[in-house]
Amino acid sequence: MGKLIYFYFLVCFTVFVSCKTEQITTSLEDHSEETKVEETQELTNSPFSFIEVAIEGDTLITQVQYSGGCGNHQFKIEKNLPPKQPILITHRSDKDPCRALIREELKFYIGDFKGTPNGTTVLLLENWPQQIIYSY
Repeated sequence: MGKLIYFYFLVCFTVFVSCKTEQITTSLEDHSEETKVEETQELTNSPFSFIEVAIEGDTLITQVQYSGGCGNHQFKIEKNLPPKQPILITHRSDKDPCRALIREELKFYIGDFKGTPNGTTVLLLENWPQQIIYSY
């Protein structure tokens, strides 16, 4: 009987020790150096549509629409040579699996696109049917 009780406690101890436990971390009193680690995926070119495009001062303002809703999205403006400057806005995301249709206003500084001394540059935005007159 004594060996049976000993065997029972050994089995219980083994089960208790081998169970996965959640790791508990303690934080230092100084929270100023906390860092958040996020799993990131590589961003790839993703489709989007322009709804509206306007210029206010040195800012190009666009309304865009794209699908997604739960992933990371990044837009960037790129330029070429003046006086008619083809420009491209790219959309990169991390293969967002969601299907919501997102509409977002984007603003891009376009002061670097000043290409002529007379104060006017024509911007040709890829996938937008009209020329955009940028006067400065």
